[in-house]
Amino acid sequence: MQRELIDKYFRNECSEEERKLVLEYFRDHPEEWNKYANDEDWDNFETNEELDPRLADKLYRKVSEQTFKKPGRTRVYWAAAAISTAVIIGAVWSYFAVRNTYMATNGTTIEASGRFTEKRNDSDTLLRFSLDDGSIVVLSPHSSIRYHAAFLSGESRTVHLLGKALFQANADRNRPFIVYADRLATTVLGTSFTIESFAESTAIKVKLHSGKIQVAAANTVREKWNGKEILKPGDEFIYDKTTMLASVKRYTPAEKMVKAGPADHKDRNVRRPDSYTFDISPLSDVFDQLSVYYQVDIYYYPSDIQNKYFSGRMRKTDSLETILNDIAVLNQLKIEKKQEHYIVSKKD
Repeated sequence: MQRELIDKYFRNECSEEERKLVLEYFRDHPEEWNKYANDEDWDNFETNEELDPRLADKLYRKVSEQTFKKPGRTRVYWAAAAISTAVIIGAVWSYFAVRNTYMATNGTTIEASGRFTEKRNDSDTLLRFSLDDGSIVVLSPHSSIRYHAAFLSGESRTVHLLGKALFQANADRNRPFIVYADRLATTVLGTSFTIESFAESTAIKVKLHSGKIQVAAANTVREKWNGKEILKPGDEFIYDKTTMLASVKRYTPAEKMVKAGPADHKDRNVRRPDSYTFDISPLSDVFDQLSVYYQVDIYYYPSDIQNKYFSGRMRKTDSLETILNDIAVLNQLKIEKKQEHYIVSKKD
């Protein structure tokens, strides 16, 4: 992109065709846009109320620095430049939003421009294919992705998604794999995850299957939620486009049932005393002792008996079922006998 054309654009002197070229350039090269948003703020600058002050300050400053370098300009001239900048940024945002919606609903492809490659799935079944780096994409029906033709030569591997897709990104610590889906940017180094972002849906969903990913707002200035979330396997991130708020459903692995006592307790010769006393003993210890004493398997979920205790005296003549029922009554538990073992669980 010629610098003269960018300067012309910020002076609001472009034709409609030239304006679209500049907008497309900034869309394809977001790092170039950062050149206009990194220096110190101008002193005593009054921003347009319709534009986020932080963005207006930075853009106005940099545009002024790059384009209006001659001294002696009046404050009115600078104010005009600031208003022009606000209008331009609004046009950038609106243009991209309309363009994405148009592509999603009308199936427009920009592959012919030579800058991007687009993969579409217009069928009713899943479409599986490999990217240039060996990463796998499973594209859901009526979805599409596009990525830069020089996918392997850039500093990052960037993909734009419309719809839903599962990604299995190959590991490359020097070049992160980034998926832009509407208002979210998901960054990974090498993992498996699914993103769902249909234009007609009010929610964007990101679910991690393995590894670790970071989900962030694609535009941290305009979004109400502009934080970052690190997902672990099984977590699902949900962004509500209506409220502009985000939430995370954390994955909790299913708890496994534990068998009381040592694994080989039935192979031991146990001498049963005439009586046995428990003195505020944790239920896990109680079940271990009972399992060995009566040579019977007892199963339980650790969370069901956490911070629960038992005090009492048992006699040799007491049945195991009687003792377990007494423990259950005192601790809001239930006892089930199945064949030759017992299951202890929390009451519904």
